[in-house]
Amino acid sequence: MSIVRIAYSANFADIGVMRAFLAEHGVPALEPRMSSHVSIAGVDQGYYLEVLREDATKARGLLRDNNFEIFVIENRAGGFFDPGYSDG
Repeated sequence: MSIVRIAYSANFADIGVMRAFLAEHGVPALEPRMSSHVSIAGVDQGYYLEVLREDATKARGLLRDNNFEIFVIENRAGGFFDPGYSDG
């Protein structure tokens, strides 16, 4: 069982709304986790929404299609919002 990050927000309430939205559409999400990325400019203070790998494509699609696209993390390894994670 693999977990991937699908969304990021500095606001915990945004993550809570997206998590509830996904649950209503049959996609369970894990409890929100605060980021722990430390950069030269400071600390990345925000929250990640995570789902099982097999639900990631559906979850991202639901979020994009329902005005949450600004929070969606795309498939990629490395990067500011998704350090060390990849969907493929």
